[in-house]
Amino acid sequence: MTKPWPTTLKANSNCCEEASLLSESTYIPCNKLAWAIVGWIGRNEAPIRMCAMCTDYNVKNKRGEIIKVLVEAVHSNPLDAMSEDQLLMLWDNKKKAIETAKEEEIDLRKYIVGREFPKKAEGTNTKELGNGYQLKAMIKYNYNLADNDTVEEKLNKISSLGNMGPFIADRLVSWKPSFLLTEYRQLCEDEAKGDKFAKNVLNIVNEMLIITEAAPSLNIVEPKGKKK
Repeated sequence: MTKPWPTTLKANSNCCEEASLLSESTYIPCNKLAWAIVGWIGRNEAPIRMCAMCTDYNVKNKRGEIIKVLVEAVHSNPLDAMSEDQLLMLWDNKKKAIETAKEEEIDLRKYIVGREFPKKAEGTNTKELGNGYQLKAMIKYNYNLADNDTVEEKLNKISSLGNMGPFIADRLVSWKPSFLLTEYRQLCEDEAKGDKFAKNVLNIVNEMLIITEAAPSLNIVEPKGKKK
């Protein structure tokens, strides 16, 4: 059912003229407070007023260019002018779009590989496309070991299989050291309480430990029991 929107809507004075997400067959202005006047590179459309969110989207995705900043306090980043709700909604929408696009791309990639290489083999698979173009598919498999106790038990069995057993068992599996963060944090707590031994240990640990900041995680938690 088509929504009974008026057919001659216009943005309010000093408000965003970009089409809102509610626009379907009829134009509906965004109407948030205008942040800048924006035009488009290579297009004949006249520049229009836009809010910070619409400005950011058009500049990043539609070759938009900021012709004039309208707000008194000039921000170095259009995101600075957004409210908390606007900023979080923009991030959440982009995150969902990336997740959806990633899933769709993986599904399409798997389908193409299966169709173009029905007898695919592990490693590089190549198909000539013509005019010098090639389609290459790298086929990989994940090889994961069971828990350490199981691995050690099986390696001992291999070691017992004649003279070559210990040689093969030793070369079949390599043991990679892993850092136990729980123990490290306990040492930090002990050092903070004045423990000299913990301090001496940490001085040595810090000579082999490289700490770098990972990408932060961010999540909007909905209220419990909210119906979708």
